[in-house]
Amino acid sequence: MVRRGWGPSRRLTELSENDGGFSLIESVVALFVLMIIATAVLPILLQGLVQSSKNQTMVTAASLANQALEGARAQKTCAGLTALDQTSTGPGVTLRTQRIVGACPATFPATVSVLVKVSRTDTGAALVSASTLVFLTAA
Repeated sequence: MVRRGWGPSRRLTELSENDGGFSLIESVVALFVLMIIATAVLPILLQGLVQSSKNQTMVTAASLANQALEGARAQKTCAGLTALDQTSTGPGVTLRTQRIVGACPATFPATVSVLVKVSRTDTGAALVSASTLVFLTAA
């Protein structure tokens, strides 16, 4: 008796004869699709790296401004509270920190205004600006 149709032995034979795995053309097409996807994602990755660098510069500038303000707040006399103009090297950029001190009052105790600016030396762009009042007890 001869069996016709899709029996288990015929299915295995057909699969082994007709399915040779991925052909060279299928592999090339798959690589081409992956290349297109990678090319589409690459600008997003580069944008992320640029933004990360900018954020790191801003954090460094904010830290420098905070240090300059804390140095001013630590002073209790008008003679100790001085202007500041210094440069620091940040992550790939040089930053300029300026501390501008208001006029000392005639009577004490009193407050003096202090302004701190941090800018890039290469472009001159202001990154951070902060102001505070410092309580002074003596001249």
